[in-house]
Amino acid sequence: MQSPVKGLLLGLASLSAMAQSLEDLVLASSSAPDVILKISGQADSAQGNGYQGKVTWNANKALTLFLSGEKSNLATTQPVPSPNGNTSTGFSLGGGVLWGAVFLGLQYEHSELSDLLTSRRYTFQPLLEKGNWRFGLEFSTRTTDFDRLQFTNLTLNTPSGPLFITGYADLNLSDTGLGGTCEYEGDTWRFYGAYTHYSYGSFEGNTNVSRIRNAGGTVSPEVFKALSGRWVDRVERISASRLSRGVALLDSTVTAGIEANLVFTRWGVEANQDEDHLTGQRSQTFTGIAGWKATLRFTLELHLGTTHSEALGSNQFAGLTLIYRTRPGF
Repeated sequence: MQSPVKGLLLGLASLSAMAQSLEDLVLASSSAPDVILKISGQADSAQGNGYQGKVTWNANKALTLFLSGEKSNLATTQPVPSPNGNTSTGFSLGGGVLWGAVFLGLQYEHSELSDLLTSRRYTFQPLLEKGNWRFGLEFSTRTTDFDRLQFTNLTLNTPSGPLFITGYADLNLSDTGLGGTCEYEGDTWRFYGAYTHYSYGSFEGNTNVSRIRNAGGTVSPEVFKALSGRWVDRVERISASRLSRGVALLDSTVTAGIEANLVFTRWGVEANQDEDHLTGQRSQTFTGIAGWKATLRFTLELHLGTTHSEALGSNQFAGLTLIYRTRPGF
């Protein structure tokens, strides 16, 4: 018969072995690559809708790669009608490398808006981690190519009097962005803020009407607005919608938010302000975020909010996101 002491020793040995196995399992899980899949949809009160998918691959926190794509449809209603609607499509890819406390990120974005423009943006994002704090910078450059502008007997008001022009213009616009981010992430609370300002040049490209060029050989924003007509209205509307901000010509954008991460839920609020480059009109967006951890790997997020534009009024929206990750977590 086995003595109580021997049984106790065997039991302790078994528990020790089990604890070591669990520890090895946790370490293996935490060191394994984490693949995150996000699928989301959004609709607003202006009959617009949008869809997005994103795949992120995290390798031991040292290397991150991602690929995302999206499509958005803005309703063809007043005050900005369009025969083919405002359909924007885009994709982005990039990643980053962590060296000690410094994270270096690169990103490429390609966006298109039906019958209006195509843009390409390159972004460099260095980030410094200090305990629970993260401080980052953002440097970007973008080129936007507009579809051909055609005009017949268009009137331009000049200092010397009205000017009637007929012809075409293939124009593009370049901008550079400079911004910063600040984030604090504790066990429960997360605070974050970001600001980016974009600097634009004049419109460049080919045109058969030399009189629309200024002394520098480029086209001024004022002349472009006169040539493009409702195009400017469409771009302004995009700036006032959460569905197609990727193709918007923003002068500046600022974001601030707070989140509470609990055991099975996440709650948050976010405020955002955008300013349109061509019109100077501003829009403010307020978003509420609620997330539920359905399982160790599945998370469901609900986004509700409203956007108020100085030119276009208020627009409410709702979005749903499904998140799956191979490594258990929130």
